[in-house]
Amino acid sequence: MAKSIDRGIAPDAEDDDLQTRPPPLQAPSAVRRVAAPVGQPAGLFARLCALVLDALLMLALSVPLMWLAYRERIARLDDLRPLSLAINWLLPALICIVFWSWQGATPGKLLAGIRVIDMRSGARPGLWQSLLRWLGYFVSALPLGLGLLWAAIDPDKRAWHDRLAGTQVVRRRPRSGDEPGYFAAHWRGEQSLMQSFWLNNMLLSVPLAFALTGLMTWISLKGEALQAGSIAMLIGWPLMLIVDVWCFVGAWRAAAAYRQMGGSALWANLARLCLALGALQTLASALIGFAPQAGEFMQMARGVDPIGQAALKLSDDGRTLRLDGPIGMGDATRLQQVLATAPQPVRLIELASPGGRVHEAERMVALVRKAGADTRAVGGCESACTLVFLAGAQRQLMPGAQLGFHRASSGTYNPVFDEVANQHLASTYRDMGLPESFITRTLRTPAHSMWYPGSEELASHALIAALPRTLEVTLPGDGAASAIDFREALRSNPAWYRLELRYPGLLARAAARMQQVRSAGGGDAAQQGAAQQVLAGHMPELLLGVPAGLRHRYLQVLRAQLEAAQTGGGGLCQALLAGQLNHRRHLPAELQARETAWLIAAADAPAVRRLPAPPSALELEVVRRDLSVPVPGLLQGVWAPAGGHTARPCNQVIQALDEVAALPAAQRELAQRLMFQS
Repeated sequence: MAKSIDRGIAPDAEDDDLQTRPPPLQAPSAVRRVAAPVGQPAGLFARLCALVLDALLMLALSVPLMWLAYRERIARLDDLRPLSLAINWLLPALICIVFWSWQGATPGKLLAGIRVIDMRSGARPGLWQSLLRWLGYFVSALPLGLGLLWAAIDPDKRAWHDRLAGTQVVRRRPRSGDEPGYFAAHWRGEQSLMQSFWLNNMLLSVPLAFALTGLMTWISLKGEALQAGSIAMLIGWPLMLIVDVWCFVGAWRAAAAYRQMGGSALWANLARLCLALGALQTLASALIGFAPQAGEFMQMARGVDPIGQAALKLSDDGRTLRLDGPIGMGDATRLQQVLATAPQPVRLIELASPGGRVHEAERMVALVRKAGADTRAVGGCESACTLVFLAGAQRQLMPGAQLGFHRASSGTYNPVFDEVANQHLASTYRDMGLPESFITRTLRTPAHSMWYPGSEELASHALIAALPRTLEVTLPGDGAASAIDFREALRSNPAWYRLELRYPGLLARAAARMQQVRSAGGGDAAQQGAAQQVLAGHMPELLLGVPAGLRHRYLQVLRAQLEAAQTGGGGLCQALLAGQLNHRRHLPAELQARETAWLIAAADAPAVRRLPAPPSALELEVVRRDLSVPVPGLLQGVWAPAGGHTARPCNQVIQALDEVAALPAAQRELAQRLMFQS
């Protein structure tokens, strides 16, 4: 029995003795041995994936910041501006150093399932060690990235910057069967509030949202790489919504858990408020920005521009190109082809467009400037079209045409990107020479509205050429000018331009006549008069074919002209009544301008289906009883095509005009019509 007891006690005594016994001495080599790193070394592929994810994060942060700072998307390698250095060098350095020392991994490494450890202790690297590792990146990257690729052949899978800083990149430790992974832990709200809110939400979902809304802004404003950008939008938005739901739910649950553990209610509620506002902003961008444009993105992903394309038509002589309709995808390339294949250099580009893709318009600007062509707005020229218009060497706004300016819209519900879009728009307009007062007014005009400055205001800032006030035109300087040169000179005059629309072929006949007069040695006055002689053939029809109100306005202008001519003497009044058109240039400029303005209005007036019949006996009797001067045919000679018409004395004509103006409306209209009928 004692033996058995002794035998039972002996092992315990031996164990106690072993526990109190000092450890055996280790060999010198064992003392110097470094502890092996915790975890399996990460492969090159996992590290490259993490590097790409981090690069995308840095890009999503830097692009909007560069826009706000310098109105540029990215910086050049030699860009030494202070804010550019801070955005593109200091900010990435701070993010990497802080995350290595705080979490042992950047956001990209966390998502790739790898982390950085100290080679000796297996713990996270310290602050100075992280700084040394960041500087080591440049050592690894400079020889064509050889130091980064070294991890593929290194026995410990360490890159040069790892060896310099004493670090190693390893996979995250294997977890037990019941332990949730990183994504599941966040979804359940089991991570700390700081990690869930700042790392998983603010530094993941926010940059992703900025990147997508920035891409939407880029597509809406620039219209560059529409097909690739639209495919990215169609893929990116659903993915972003999934990521946002994961970020929001996990951070919201983490805030609840933080509060249950006795955390500050202030921080928990502030976190939830920020989460709610961010979710509302994302939802608004999705419903207001992306959803209404989803159909358009699908069309652009197939290579079809939903806004359409402009129609480009070259004139018969090849000197004038007309652009009608919205400026869509590929229009700049089409314009380049037309300019390159035109039979002769295009001198004038006529515009009538509601706008469209800014990128296409900017490419057109370069083409117009290279060609040295003039621009002429012949209809509404709005939004992006104004850029093409402002590129012209000489710019002209025809009657009825307008330039429309308004604030840009990013296509999102994000005021930051709206501001970025409008700063870019302002910068573009400054490059085009638009005055600051116009830019300020443009940025105050909502995107859904349009501001149309008047012709006088545009001319006062030298944005358009001052409109000719009379029928006279700037004659071609070349003594051997062709009829085409004369026709283009006539087309630049608003009145002649509108009259051509009413009477097609008028300019061709007038130009041919002017060229003949010049060839025969006629001077400038004779050439100008030759064009008016051709117009005189249409004036009886025009005067009888306009509404009565317009005819009354013309007679008021004519009376003022006759009175001024009579005062000036020299037989000018009789010459006007006799149809000697060369003498009209001696009238005061203001009266010539009033007549030209009337011609523009008359050319735009709806034409009557049938001209009035010659006066009947009853009509002649009606006007004869109330007037002292016979009025039928009184003014037939004013626009006689060949002149030489025998005219009544000026006093009688002026008296008749006054008496007719005093008649009741119905009789006045009849008498005024009869003045141009025999």
